[in-house]
Amino acid sequence: MSAELDALNSLEEFMSELPEKLEKTPYDYGTYIRWIELLRTIGDIESMRAARKAMSLRLAVPEDVWTEWIEDEKHQNTGGISDAASISQIKELFDAATREYVSPSMWQKYIDFAKELSNSEAGSVHAAAGKVFSHDDPTLIVLEQAVSAAHALYCGGQEIWLQYMNQLKDRIDRAADIESNQNELVDKLQSVFLERLDQPHAEIEETFNLYSEFVTKYFADSAYESLMVNASGVVGNTRVRCSRREALEESVVTSEGSWYTFSQYIDTISRGKQLDIREVSCLYERALLHNYCYPQVWDEYIAFAACSSDEPGDAVNVAGRAVRNCPWSGKLWAQLLSLTYISHGYQSATSIYDNAVSTHALDHSMHEFSYIATSLVSAARLEYQASESKDSDAGLLLDTCSSCIEATYKLDISTADPDLHLERCCSSIITTFLENNTAARELWIRICKARGSCSEAWVLSAEFERTHGTILNARNVYRHAAQRKLDYPERLYSAWLVFEHVFGDQLTALGAERFINIQRHFTQRRAERSIITDNDKYSGAPLGDDGKMTASGASLKRTRSGTIQYPSAYTANAASGNIGLAVSHGGNETALSTTDISATSHTTVFISNLPVSYRETHVTELLGGIECVDKVELLSNKDGSFRGQAKACLRSTGALISALDKNGFRLENQHISIHIFKKHHQSARHEISVEVKGFSQETGNKKIEEIAKKAGGFIRIRRNKQGTIAYVVMKSMDAAVRAASALNGCEIDEHTLEAGISSADPTVEGVQEHCGIVPEAPSTSLIPRKVATPLRRPAKKLKIEKQDAADRSGLTMERGDVSNKSSSKKSNDQFRQMYLNPNSKV
Repeated sequence: MSAELDALNSLEEFMSELPEKLEKTPYDYGTYIRWIELLRTIGDIESMRAARKAMSLRLAVPEDVWTEWIEDEKHQNTGGISDAASISQIKELFDAATREYVSPSMWQKYIDFAKELSNSEAGSVHAAAGKVFSHDDPTLIVLEQAVSAAHALYCGGQEIWLQYMNQLKDRIDRAADIESNQNELVDKLQSVFLERLDQPHAEIEETFNLYSEFVTKYFADSAYESLMVNASGVVGNTRVRCSRREALEESVVTSEGSWYTFSQYIDTISRGKQLDIREVSCLYERALLHNYCYPQVWDEYIAFAACSSDEPGDAVNVAGRAVRNCPWSGKLWAQLLSLTYISHGYQSATSIYDNAVSTHALDHSMHEFSYIATSLVSAARLEYQASESKDSDAGLLLDTCSSCIEATYKLDISTADPDLHLERCCSSIITTFLENNTAARELWIRICKARGSCSEAWVLSAEFERTHGTILNARNVYRHAAQRKLDYPERLYSAWLVFEHVFGDQLTALGAERFINIQRHFTQRRAERSIITDNDKYSGAPLGDDGKMTASGASLKRTRSGTIQYPSAYTANAASGNIGLAVSHGGNETALSTTDISATSHTTVFISNLPVSYRETHVTELLGGIECVDKVELLSNKDGSFRGQAKACLRSTGALISALDKNGFRLENQHISIHIFKKHHQSARHEISVEVKGFSQETGNKKIEEIAKKAGGFIRIRRNKQGTIAYVVMKSMDAAVRAASALNGCEIDEHTLEAGISSADPTVEGVQEHCGIVPEAPSTSLIPRKVATPLRRPAKKLKIEKQDAADRSGLTMERGDVSNKSSSKKSNDQFRQMYLNPNSKV
């Protein structure tokens, strides 16, 4: 009873938060499981059924959840399953479970349920089952469906087929008195045998022996030889096909069902002379049992279903299952929308888009969301072309393009599509079909404003102005974009030079080249500044009397704000990587060389979005060869496969600048990203406060301080404005815990203290994450976690140098001069003047 009460209280608390959770993360699997478990504990069958239905609409339901659901529905009726309504309800659950995945174990449970109905002694059950299954033998109907689904399985389908064969034999024996019906059943069983013998499966010899016994029993001796000769020819061909599949099946078992081995299996079968669509479909279904969370598997399966099946609904069903298993993949949503438009029309396609938007399935990535947005824009364009009233539908098409762009650009811009497929599609549709250049120009202005560092966006904007505007406008776009900090500036520079050589003259081409060289020089300076500013040697160098660090005769200066001025020698040698600087302070010079810098992490670059076929040698050649690259480290996934990312340690600053220029370079139809690799360091010192309450107003800080100092790591103690709370600031969390333990429960001035780690004191603000005081925010599988606010360095206090006694003569009074006591008091303004001008007399 107490367990049910606890579950009921937990359920009430959970249900109060459930609507908000499902609204933010409707694809969180753990939320649904927790919901179902709580309802199952208190025995609320109706609510549990509603929770499971809500889960099946959003997510793919695993086999164990289906089994538990079916068993609960069976036990709900105390009198057993006897009426047509209960049988129909369980039949619908089995149908949904077998559609989820091709699982022989789930089909076997379905067959056992049908046998239970067929073997029931109650006549009412037979009548109700016959009405639901529309047949007098429910077992035969379920077996036919199971054999059709698992027929092409190389392993695992033989047991279901044997049950089907025995069921047909039983019907033949029961129909022995009716010769015509028996002959029909014999012919049907013979066709079932021949179809099975023609299908490659591991138990081919067992099937052939059973066929021999079948022919001996049901056919005359004169027909035995001809039937067995024909069957032997079929079996011989099947044996050859089975021998080719044995090695592939062994590799699948060895790799534990990896997608790589299944893809090789499918490619081998597809290249054969006899392509069995059902066999390939079963291979995809087998691969999905192990790799259901990989969008690539679903993507290829959808493409195969769309090309091989004459029914568009088959591909739609596969795509619907795909988005329930991988709701974070925008490409799968796009394929579902396109296939839905082909089979059901534009209104159904828009409902798919609205579902993806309302459930926030793709809010984690702007790139993924652009897939389904592009698919919707394409469907709207096809609807516009097929429409007869184009004037009225033009506004609908323009609104669709604008709304898709607006919804996409509300997401994180750092996850944007580098190829701008959606932007290109909308711009082309607006200019080609709607002939609205003004709207297209406004679109590119908005894109370039939002993605100011994207070189490809500026190039496309300039190309639009060249095609639909003027040459001058296109040149202005190139010139304006060249002055910005771009992700891949060489892409813009190359496009601008080609533009000037084709549409400009020699003067404009030379002007563009000169302007580009200046911008390259600025880009190089920015890279050098980033390296030296972040270098530990320069950041730790002492400042001079004027607050600046000078190098090579004050030619390199670092001010307090971090601004650096470079010497001419540094710029001249930057490209070669041989840069020597002499830092002077107080007459002493210290030689600094970038060879020391190259040994640090500031010359290590992080490369991402590399082709999966790349190895260390490819990355080395990409970054300039062994003369520029010292070491390359490829980053891999948990299974050991290369994930397209690498770290490279470069030998010089010049090699680093050359590598950064290749940021955004296109390799095998994808843009690589190269950035300086920086390790994230935590602050070395964290001050943690202990909050002390319950002391008397007469208790001084000294008494509390004496106890806190025994814990070690004591810094200071202070109180709030009311004086009711004391904050004991300690050096570390361990020291704070010891101090809190010592102070908590201690009696001072007949008062018992209450002490604990403070979570509201400003001194621990920003440090709580490192110390584990504040738990991490709950994460979901789709919505990315917000980045925590970085630690801020406290502002430095103004330090006032102490003056000598002789300089403070104006502030002293002679003893006994009581008459001048009131006149010797100075105002704040006089003290300020004395500090700024120590020699002046105020």
